[in-house]
Amino acid sequence: MSRESPADADIISDEELTALLAEAEERTPGEIERGAAEIEIAPPEESTVVDIDE
Repeated sequence: MSRESPADADIISDEELTALLAEAEERTPGEIERGAAEIEIAPPEESTVVDIDE
């Protein structure tokens, strides 16, 4: 019997996320992909950490 951790059970693929977003926004997956391509998101290792509590 395989034991899956609760965190692993919540992981979805990029394609599944795109499909969920498309459904929620009443758009096509292609529209979601094109919109995401227009947003410039830096990889986490290039991001700046900001402490909002200060």
